[in-house]
Amino acid sequence: MNILTSYNWIKEYLDTDLSPEEFAKKTTAVGNSVERMDQLSERFEKIVVGFVKEVKPHPNADKLKIALTDVGHGTVEIVCGGVNLSQGQRVVVGLPGAKVKWHGEGDLVELAKTKIRGVESHGMICAVEEIGFEKLPHGYHEIWDITELTSAKPGTSIAKALELDDTIFDIEVTSNRVDCMSIVGQAREGAVVTEQGLKGLKGLKGLKEDDDRFTIEVKEPRLCPKYSAILIENVKVGPSPWWLQKRLLLAGHRPINNVVDITNYVLHEYGQPLHAFDADKLDGEKIIVRKAKKGEKMKALDGKDYEFSDDMLVIADAKKVVAVAGVMGGEATATTENTTRVLIESATFDPVSVRRTARALNLYSDSQLLFEKGLSTESTEPALARAVELITELTGGKTASSVMTEQAKSYESRVFDFDPQKARALMGIEMEDKKMVEILERLGFVVKGPFDSGQLLPELVEGVTGLRSVNKYFQITVPYWRDHDIEASVDFVEEIARVYGYANFPSVFPAGEIQLIQEDQAIKFQRRTKEVLKGAGFTEIYSYSFISEKQLTAYGMKKDYAVFLRNPLSSEFEFMRPSLVPSMLTTVEQNQHRFPEADLFEIAPVYIPKKGNLPDEPLHLVIACYGKDGRELFLRAKGALARLMRELGINDWSLERSRDPADYIAHYHDGRLAAIYIGKNYVGEIGQVSDMFVKNFGLDPVCVLIDIHEPEFFSKCTSIKSFKQLPQFPEVKRDLAFVLDERSEYETIEEKLGKTSTLLERIELFDVYRGKGVEEGKKSLAIHLSFRSDERTLESKEVDQEVEKIRHVLEEEFHAILRS
Repeated sequence: MNILTSYNWIKEYLDTDLSPEEFAKKTTAVGNSVERMDQLSERFEKIVVGFVKEVKPHPNADKLKIALTDVGHGTVEIVCGGVNLSQGQRVVVGLPGAKVKWHGEGDLVELAKTKIRGVESHGMICAVEEIGFEKLPHGYHEIWDITELTSAKPGTSIAKALELDDTIFDIEVTSNRVDCMSIVGQAREGAVVTEQGLKGLKGLKGLKEDDDRFTIEVKEPRLCPKYSAILIENVKVGPSPWWLQKRLLLAGHRPINNVVDITNYVLHEYGQPLHAFDADKLDGEKIIVRKAKKGEKMKALDGKDYEFSDDMLVIADAKKVVAVAGVMGGEATATTENTTRVLIESATFDPVSVRRTARALNLYSDSQLLFEKGLSTESTEPALARAVELITELTGGKTASSVMTEQAKSYESRVFDFDPQKARALMGIEMEDKKMVEILERLGFVVKGPFDSGQLLPELVEGVTGLRSVNKYFQITVPYWRDHDIEASVDFVEEIARVYGYANFPSVFPAGEIQLIQEDQAIKFQRRTKEVLKGAGFTEIYSYSFISEKQLTAYGMKKDYAVFLRNPLSSEFEFMRPSLVPSMLTTVEQNQHRFPEADLFEIAPVYIPKKGNLPDEPLHLVIACYGKDGRELFLRAKGALARLMRELGINDWSLERSRDPADYIAHYHDGRLAAIYIGKNYVGEIGQVSDMFVKNFGLDPVCVLIDIHEPEFFSKCTSIKSFKQLPQFPEVKRDLAFVLDERSEYETIEEKLGKTSTLLERIELFDVYRGKGVEEGKKSLAIHLSFRSDERTLESKEVDQEVEKIRHVLEEEFHAILRS
């Protein structure tokens, strides 16, 4: 998670005079990493206040105007297409050299003096989106009229005129530190690293008491441990003042109206989401926190209608649902310019409930992101007090009720024992108890002690085991803003270490001998497989472990053959994949138009359901060659398989007509399909994807797959090389060409010929011919025959006799006709 924080805003809660660079360095060192700094004075360099003295029509363009604009150092002509441009306005002018986003799109461009339709323009009158404020309400082709925002003289820097002389930090916050997702949280961290003072938060003292106008009823206290609300009357809804809009814009929020803006302001400042209801639109002057009734609907603030299931937590009035708890409010009860009474909600909700509801509805918000990380019930009051202060100040409203609160149980702070001796052992450094306590107290923890544990610590003194002092421990109370983060005493050690500074820990080489770890052979051969295939020109892919029901159905698999997920990320990821093939075919479909031909592979686990237990996760390998020529693709895939087997040290592999298992046969063409065996063990298949599955997955090209799904495949690999003595006697070569039936398989021929002669060392097919001179339904094969003896040099007569045996087998058993 990342948060945009204004340094000026942080300094409203932190007394510090550090420069932005120094502050960023210090806070980054303790784990609150500043990823980027935006110096607004630099961003708005050469962007100034301009005063439009006169507007003239452009002589060569109906939609353009010429604005005579005072920019401080004189009056210049600027060509502008703004539909709301008029004389007497104060506007934002980008002078030559300024950097802006052209029409709010693309990268920053540097302005230069230029001619537009024949008229020289000395800069640019900017729209809000062109200087980075696209979230400000604005119309199409409107320039930013800042007449009501500033009375600064022409030529004054915009950063100065609009009080934008600030630094914005983009800070990465780890998911467990939701307390740092706010200005106050960043100020707390800043106070720790700068060792400077922190200003307190607002309290609820001084508000009305015992004057409840609304009834609050929480029917699900487990899912809503605390719900607070307050009624404010005589509210005047309108635009927020510039200082508030500016803060929201720099934090990444869109200004809407003063009431909504205040809730967003407090969310960013205090890290506690709020929601404002138009009180007059709440039926029965009642708020009920309950589970939705199945089929209930609500139009949310994003303008979309949502239907709820009965396990979703909602906020309702006497008649209807008015908000999705912790996620988003409803449009029907939103504040408008006619609102005069608002009910401000400040509550905490169960993180799991919020997360599941958001995922199920595909509805997300800034509030939901905070709630699903877990917020303390004690965070509601300071945020509500701050909102009341701002609403009464900026809208003229007055509190009309006490703070109405329903809480499941009174708050109890988390308390843990802390053993400084164990902390020193874990950190590996010597640090005084006093120093540890000081760091924890700076972090907001309340420390009591030390107390005696009653345990004596052993100590070696001059070779004799003695007894040291009694071990001591402290009791540490966790502040409410860390009660979802600190879960055990060991967490205090991490807090001490990060504040002390990991850079201050001495670098020490490990003591003792380093134990050699035996490399896992399966992992070794997985790596080797990747090297071989990548070396052969194949591209490795990484696909999701999840697939959809549509993919399962397309591949002819039943749903009960895959592991179903109860809380999938989306409908596209409902199942754990039982095979790599659907993922591979989906990848081919997604890439076929950009890459008409390609060779791909993936090695990854699949997930096979196991009744009453976690699924099995065997490792599979799938290779895909796709393109236009099915025959060429099959040969390319077969060649890759042969090379892979050779490189992995597997020599006893073979291809056979696929017979088992039957359910795989339908996935491939009958004519281009073979089962892969290692010895007598079936490990997978190679084949061209059948027309039915090509259609199911929307494939245009032909695709040949190698699917190795035997979990023990990698255990059969070996890196052991066997030595074969170089031959002492030369080989004798002969070539044979013969015509035989088209359906005759070369592998069968080679196997039979190899058994015919004891002197035959190698057979190599070097040509296959079909066409002129060869009868229809026949093919011509040409082979190299290599003969050798381990005992003597062969005579030509001996070789001729062996060739004659081979000719006889070809003619008798395969009905071949030898070619001259």
